Amino acid sequence: MDNSIIDVAGESFSLSNLSSNNSAIHYWANKPVYSYSEIKSATNAQRVYYKTFKFNFLGGLYADLQGNDNYAFVLLYDFLNEYQDHRNPMRLEKQLRDLGNNYAVTRTYCLSSLIKKLEERDDRNAIERIRKEENYYVGQNNSDYWKLGTKNKTKLNLSNNDVDLLNKLWNPNNNFFNIEFCGLEIIKFYLYVIKKLDEKYQKESSSLNIELTKIADIIAQKHYRYRKGSENYNYSLQTILNDINFNIFKYCENIVRENYGQKRKLSTELQYASAYIKEEYDDKLILRLKKILEIYRPTILDPDEITDLELNALNSTRWKTKLDELSINYKNDSKKFIEDVVNLGHSNKNNPAVENIFFEAAKFMVNQDNEAALSLYIYYLYYDLKSAKFDNKPLNKTILKSLFKKSEQLVNFQDVVDKLIKDQNLQEALKSIPLVYTPKRKKIQLDRNAIQEVHEKHSGTVELLNEYLKDDNEEETDDFLSAIVDNEKLVLTIPSALETNKISSFDDSIKFSNIQLEILDIFLNENLSILQTDLEIFVKSKGMFRNQLVESINEICYDTLDDILIEEEDELYTINENYFNRILAI
Repeated sequence: MDNSIIDVAGESFSLSNLSSNNSAIHYWANKPVYSYSEIKSATNAQRVYYKTFKFNFLGGLYADLQGNDNYAFVLLYDFLNEYQDHRNPMRLEKQLRDLGNNYAVTRTYCLSSLIKKLEERDDRNAIERIRKEENYYVGQNNSDYWKLGTKNKTKLNLSNNDVDLLNKLWNPNNNFFNIEFCGLEIIKFYLYVIKKLDEKYQKESSSLNIELTKIADIIAQKHYRYRKGSENYNYSLQTILNDINFNIFKYCENIVRENYGQKRKLSTELQYASAYIKEEYDDKLILRLKKILEIYRPTILDPDEITDLELNALNSTRWKTKLDELSINYKNDSKKFIEDVVNLGHSNKNNPAVENIFFEAAKFMVNQDNEAALSLYIYYLYYDLKSAKFDNKPLNKTILKSLFKKSEQLVNFQDVVDKLIKDQNLQEALKSIPLVYTPKRKKIQLDRNAIQEVHEKHSGTVELLNEYLKDDNEEETDDFLSAIVDNEKLVLTIPSALETNKISSFDDSIKFSNIQLEILDIFLNENLSILQTDLEIFVKSKGMFRNQLVESINEICYDTLDDILIEEEDELYTINENYFNRILAI
């Protein structure tokens, strides 16, 4: 019988017709896996999927786990357990080779586990053969190069000890670390902190390695319940130590993020539920670590100009901190303030929300310098016109009342705006701002004594003359302007031609509501990741509930994606880039 056929209830079913169903994968948060017993802590859905995954794997079908690597590691230990019964080294070797080749994250563990089992059999020939094959593979694929220490050895002039330490860490893969300057500063800061921690412990007649090993011992016994000295215990210690070091690395990255105005931080929470472990972990490590992080924070270099551009593109609201500093330090020098805001805008040229810098700066200057406020608003409109979506945020009525004391001034500024919209000539628009407040004709002052003499002879003529010479703006100023404000007509209008050019960024076949489109535009401007608190504030301003709105977007997208669009991740809402691209207009 063909071994690729399984006989079920008298019917033949070919494994070659099977295909991995990625949509059926049940999310399983990655964590260190040290034995097959981890399957006991999985949910029912995860256990069901694991059985399907293993069945398909043995049939030569290798599912895309989409980052849910726990399934692959549990299968590794499942194979090792089965080996204890069948004792067939060739079968184990094939299984572990297939696992390592198809799920690269397990490759190192598969190799070391296989060699251990062969050592138990004292099969030196097989061990030598596998090591030669593996060395060839490493040479061909240059896999060591991509490890954190080896990759940066020359660039940072690292010692061999530094390289070994860094190579034991998971290679961070996030947008902040991937900015080269940021990644290098994190690595340098981590190595410096490790050195200072070790010095601290040595003053206490210990060492960093001794103290971390004590913590690893507690975790191995209290959390994983391994007997001290057992094979599982000894095997788990190094992995736990690597995890602790990576946790220290994340603390270091968070400090660099703070220094660079990046609000989003990595989670440094322990995965261990035991209060005793947490208490020992904090007492033996974290208390000292936090003090050292603050003491040596100043050793972190400020980002260079290129990095600043990348950071501002990564975090579209990073500019707010800098603008707050400029506002607090404002010294009645509006020219200098505008220069600083323009420079801030230039450093955000890759930021899709750069125009908002000028809008907020304009609002701040309303009570400081009217001409400066109008100039910054012109900058806002100019950058807004250049953006993917023309938002045209209006200045509210209170601000307009402060800026314009006469209706003529509002009309003058409207002319400047209209011309900017038409020709998009920023410099010409800025030159026109001082003219907004310049009267079109001067008020004529009359000699009252002469008028009185004439009045007695020509009273009717004088009345007519006064009426004619009177500054026609003088009487209408407050009443006329207030009437316009009360009727909500005090706005800066934009030519309707622009409105007709507005095109939705999203697929017309998906009938998004206006508020849903606004939310999706926010995700687009925030690089597909929004703090839940920020979204809460926005949604409340619209008189809606956050969860209700998120669920409504997920529901309307489900038919297109066969999955949810917006996911919760720690304190964030995030959207998978591939999914987002699928709902964009073609």
